[in-house]
Amino acid sequence: MHCTDWTLMVLVWTRCIGIAYFEETIYRDPMSSVTFYCHPSQTSKSMKTSVQYIWKLVQPQKTEILFTTHANLTSDKYYFLESRYRSWDLVLKTVMKRHAGTYLCQEFVRTGIVTLENYTLVVNGPPELSPNIPWLNTVPVIEGNTAELRCDVTGSPPPSISWFAMEDGQIRSIHIEGHILQIRNITRACGTKYVCIAENRLSTKPLLNMTFDLDVQFPAQILLYDANSPRRDVTSAILNRKLGMEVILRCDVMMYPEVTINWKIRNLKNSQLRKIASYIPGVGISEHDRRKTVYTFKFQVIPNKKVTIFDVIFRTDKEETFSEYVCETEGQQFPSTQKSIKIEKLP
Repeated sequence: MHCTDWTLMVLVWTRCIGIAYFEETIYRDPMSSVTFYCHPSQTSKSMKTSVQYIWKLVQPQKTEILFTTHANLTSDKYYFLESRYRSWDLVLKTVMKRHAGTYLCQEFVRTGIVTLENYTLVVNGPPELSPNIPWLNTVPVIEGNTAELRCDVTGSPPPSISWFAMEDGQIRSIHIEGHILQIRNITRACGTKYVCIAENRLSTKPLLNMTFDLDVQFPAQILLYDANSPRRDVTSAILNRKLGMEVILRCDVMMYPEVTINWKIRNLKNSQLRKIASYIPGVGISEHDRRKTVYTFKFQVIPNKKVTIFDVIFRTDKEETFSEYVCETEGQQFPSTQKSIKIEKLP
């Protein structure tokens, strides 16, 4: 005897003595039909008085009594009772999505309510997003960490899930399947959109998908140089300039998310440091130096490269311009970063 035969016998035996009920999950396509079988228990058959029966539908938001022994309580025309051969079977002629739930056949005896049958009806359909789950998600992750993207879709039959990534405006398969995509040791090169597509035999086009915009966050990296110089040497910490020359000190900051960038000056004689201007994301430039005739400022944001350029422009026609210039980032996600360059006067 196979173990499946043995299990079936146990279920029949427990039903006959009336101490347990049969549980079954039934899967049906929309527009098909289903019959839920129910037979009186051995206890009720031996009773001389009449026994009351009910069919009940239990759903997440409500419970509805469909039939009792003496009344039809449902307005749904697709249900009817088949009561031949001393059975009390419930027939659903046309299955629809609203019919999904748990169907209980119960009888009322002297000792209380006895559940005779317990059926869970799952109505097949195309994949769906889980409740309260948006189709577009922004996922922040710090560079070097692990990102876990979860495709929260359901469906019956269970859908197959494939993952794709956006590259140069095109979607390409990354040959990974399943509900979860895990990306370890994230780099900023991973900062793109990822799409999961769910499909089963009842899917219709366009196929259900979820999109994840992976925002890779990383600390600031600063390049500091004279943009007015042909060489644009980013390694030099000292620039020698003659009196009356124009200087464009460029602070080239690569970072995400955007942070405040400050320009400060350290006096070479007394080492005092003072702030002359700030670039504030979403606001623009805030100048702190009252001598606006000495310095002017410009900024440029390049979103696709995660770069912000903040220039301080001046002429070395005053002694105070021969100083140390400090570009400093100021944010909450990562520690402050700074880089400095000295302008020294040529004889």
